[in-house]
Amino acid sequence: MGRIKQVFYMTKTTVLEEQHNKRVIMGFLLGMALFGYWLNLFLQYALDTGEPVNVLEAFIVVEHHHKSILFLVIGWLLIISDAPFIKKNTYLSLYRSSRKKWDAAMLQYIMIQAFLYVSGIAAVSVVVSTWFGFWGNMWSSPVYNLAMDTGNYLGVKYNISFPWANVMQAMTVQQAFMITFILLFLYLVLLGFLLYVCNLLLKEIYGILIVFGIQISGYILQQEGITNLSLMAKAIPGFSIDGTGGQWNVVVLFCAAILILALISLWLIGRVDFKDEAEEE
Repeated sequence: MGRIKQVFYMTKTTVLEEQHNKRVIMGFLLGMALFGYWLNLFLQYALDTGEPVNVLEAFIVVEHHHKSILFLVIGWLLIISDAPFIKKNTYLSLYRSSRKKWDAAMLQYIMIQAFLYVSGIAAVSVVVSTWFGFWGNMWSSPVYNLAMDTGNYLGVKYNISFPWANVMQAMTVQQAFMITFILLFLYLVLLGFLLYVCNLLLKEIYGILIVFGIQISGYILQQEGITNLSLMAKAIPGFSIDGTGGQWNVVVLFCAAILILALISLWLIGRVDFKDEAEEE
């Protein structure tokens, strides 16, 4: 129990230290601003229809938009760009606890920040949508029309699309909201853990380039229709929802990849010279 408390204490300390970091603050603000751009497009479309939308639908629609998820990751990378979050007191923390505990705390910190990032975006979408919509378990007519817009007429006119009739057929709004939240959260954690591991091995700039390269390549593969090789496409529930639980295969895949990266970091942590890193900081 004492070991668990130590890990949570180090995580709490990192959260408190980083919440005043201008880079972290800018990352959250950038994420909200980028999300707000497509949120505004969706709500403008809803206003033009003259019909209300479900307050949970905005988050679902925007997160299914390929350009939205492409740019949202930029804000996330800004938040975690200096992983493994080495400070001047890091060496002292390692001495008082252990490298493994410190590693667990840093991974836990990434997960907490990912949860806060996605929660903030989801909360903004719900709060803003309350002025334009309703609560309930029903999909709205505007979203249904977007899903049925096979000619992409509405997509071209409003620069927002939702060609995912399969999602509406297989899930309630609440279920779609939750799986969208879960997959985005796991995707961000996966990218965060990957950046963390890369930065343990290489200089920070290379880690950023590798993760950003994976994001861009995922977008290109998705646009080319090769979604089975695109991590970004797997973070969009519409590609895996098939009425038979296909989305849970993606959840398992993400969790397995996250676990593997966590184990790699555990192996690497004993080989990092934190003292030199802390002195450079």
